[in-house]
Amino acid sequence: MKEIKNADKGFTLIELLVVVLIIGILAGIALPQYQMAVGKAKFVELKTLTKTFQQSVQRYYITHNTYAGIYDDIQVLDVELPSESECSIIDSSLLRCCKKIFNTQMCFYMKSNTGKPFICTALSTNTNDLANRLCHKETDHSSSCITDQYCKYYY
Repeated sequence: MKEIKNADKGFTLIELLVVVLIIGILAGIALPQYQMAVGKAKFVELKTLTKTFQQSVQRYYITHNTYAGIYDDIQVLDVELPSESECSIIDSSLLRCCKKIFNTQMCFYMKSNTGKPFICTALSTNTNDLANRLCHKETDHSSSCITDQYCKYYY
């Protein structure tokens, strides 16, 4: 009996197309989840930064018995703030830290004496905006749209 040897080795075009299609489907499912995880990490980082900023302001106030020096130069605080974040003192009792998350400017506001973040704002009223959805989810869905520019979420 004569043995037939198959000299063709390798994958067919159909097999390769099926593999590429499967990889494409998996990537399409994983990418949005990855983006949301990155956004959530930035959200938590911003919340933590706001708390750190508040504690530094409190230490400054305890040491100098005034907030006056901070208004002139925020560098007098004993904390190094990341360059991509914008933290400021609105008045002697209200602090704000902002950062761009999902291409939307998001901010945390905090009272300087309590230290609990109480408002997260997303500078977008688009309910499908990822930043709005994340802020809404993380604050137990308590929100109000103040203007046509942003929504506030309360803790």
